[in-house]
Amino acid sequence: MVQLTSLLGLLAVFSTGIQAHDTPEFFNLVPRGDNKKECPPLHRGSFIVDYFQLYPENADWDEERCVLWIGSLWNATVGIYDPYKDKILDVLSFPGISLTLAHIGGVARDPYSGLISILSNSGNPWATGGADITGERQIMKYDPQKKKVLWARNMTDISRDRYGGFQDVEHDNRGNTYIVGTYPGVIIRVDKNGRELTEWYLHQPLSPTTRKGYSGLAVVKGTDIMLASDGDGRLYRFDLREERGRPVNVPLSPEGLHLNLDAIYLPPKYGGSVLLVADLFLGIQVLRSKDGTWRKAENLGTIPKPATLGGLVIDGAVVAPVQMGSNSLYMVIGNVDPFIPGMVAGNRTLFPFPDITDQVEGLLNRK
Repeated sequence: MVQLTSLLGLLAVFSTGIQAHDTPEFFNLVPRGDNKKECPPLHRGSFIVDYFQLYPENADWDEERCVLWIGSLWNATVGIYDPYKDKILDVLSFPGISLTLAHIGGVARDPYSGLISILSNSGNPWATGGADITGERQIMKYDPQKKKVLWARNMTDISRDRYGGFQDVEHDNRGNTYIVGTYPGVIIRVDKNGRELTEWYLHQPLSPTTRKGYSGLAVVKGTDIMLASDGDGRLYRFDLREERGRPVNVPLSPEGLHLNLDAIYLPPKYGGSVLLVADLFLGIQVLRSKDGTWRKAENLGTIPKPATLGGLVIDGAVVAPVQMGSNSLYMVIGNVDPFIPGMVAGNRTLFPFPDITDQVEGLLNRK
């Protein structure tokens, strides 16, 4: 999540009240799309999306439809973008959430079910550094084929304002969804029907809400290895087969993640051996586990955020890395602007997506 200004301290929050219900059995041990032809390579380099109030916060690639799902922070919508056609195909709105003062940050495609996990949140934790964690916090499960929300669950049912700042989502091959909260670091597990919420990882005793914890999650596709980046500058490994999460430190050489972290990402093109870590102010840190087990990892370096792109000044924060197509890697840039009177977002229209493919390859080939 973008580090937000004190403007967010004035925001109210809303809740939809949509409830969980039974859904069909989508789940199996094989990620969807593995037996189909992969998406074509994308040969665009860096580009700028021209779309009023897009304001990306997180994004994930859809390997079945070959489109990018974009969490549009301020309007609390989700954009579906085709990078081959350079076109926003659709924008999803959610009653009681979109165009209110709630936000949509975390967006992730479940590789096993093909469903899309969407997080709506209050901006209060980000505006106050965890001092105020009240407000909207909901997980929604969207079906791209039926074009509807199958279920939604209000996470205040379990968190009860003891923790918050939910911002990233991952999935296992048993249908569970994992949601990371940052203030302090917690991981909530939700079953496939959205009925059962479990405090899968909760440090005891619980740290103060002002302690910045986990910022991102990433699962090695087809395995039970889940990684989490922490505000203490460390990377942790979890075993998704365990009934409760148990963080195991992943030694880095040289040691140390950056501290102003956001989303983390395992690009599909590297088969789970390369982790990209977003630093809000510095860029994308590149880590590698040559055997893909993440018992230890190499810290290869950081790709800096460019100052400009095609004459456009990049004045936002690096909120996420993402792969598009079968080959290309990008920075996702988040921005904070004064709201247009009567609206819940700013006046920005141009949103840069810097291509970092060659820089990542350079670091991998150098060491």
